[in-house]
Amino acid sequence: MIVRTTADGVEVLAPAKLNLFLEILGRRADGYHDLESLMVTVDLFDTLTFADDPSGQITLRCDDASLPTGPENLVVKAAESLRIAAGCRRGAVIELRKSIPAQAGLAGGSSDAAATLTALDLLWNLETPPGLLDALAGRLGSDVAFFRHGPSAVCRGRGEVVEPFPLPGPLTFVLVCPPFGVGTADVYRRLTPPETPRPIGPFLEALASGETRMLGTHLFNRLQPIAESLCPALQKVGDALASVGFHLDGHLMSGSGSAFFGLAPDPDAAQAAATRLATLGLGRVRVVTSRP
Repeated sequence: MIVRTTADGVEVLAPAKLNLFLEILGRRADGYHDLESLMVTVDLFDTLTFADDPSGQITLRCDDASLPTGPENLVVKAAESLRIAAGCRRGAVIELRKSIPAQAGLAGGSSDAAATLTALDLLWNLETPPGLLDALAGRLGSDVAFFRHGPSAVCRGRGEVVEPFPLPGPLTFVLVCPPFGVGTADVYRRLTPPETPRPIGPFLEALASGETRMLGTHLFNRLQPIAESLCPALQKVGDALASVGFHLDGHLMSGSGSAFFGLAPDPDAAQAAATRLATLGLGRVRVVTSRP
């Protein structure tokens, strides 16, 4: 994330993420699933601004009327969890401008929650220990902790166990966001963990090599077939990415969907693929780059 102090408070650019590898290791006793995933942040951002409110109220305003702005929103949950942990009574007015689509597998809500923890800790001068912020992030949601430690990392457990994994260089993607979402809970309800999970080691070796052609052959997402069975229109997105394969070294769905990405060998190839895909009426198409 990118954090800036302003005359009125704090502004944060909260990035989207892509899963380049996602395997499900098994079902946990608490109903969640143990996973192993390599995630990277990309330069698609929500923008959040935070201003102090002496009244002690937490107020969230959002430019997307379809999103709730009450206590069920992860941003509000993050703010309240930090206040309770710190014993703080201060309030904040939070403005959220959305660019990351919801239910797309890009973790916009989780990124916004991580941004809230960081921004309010700064705005309220709390100096919260990093370990406590990590713990709060892990309790808020599976992907929130990743955004505290990005830009690229292997995530395990529910996603809250984060091991940074630096990239050898920037990666360029074509991102396709269909005009519909996929419910994460719906996908996981239909998931049967594999008897023999795919090991992440060969993928990490390919990633460390810096060779996008090799990396493209190791992209993997256990959830993609399930999401496609729930929403057959997703298969058209994958087929479209395959049709421009001469520009791309591989393609995959991110998270539980609905967004797909194509891995390009260079920005020119990515732009050529994006131009072609934009004519197919699949949804929003843009070129994004992994964050350094």
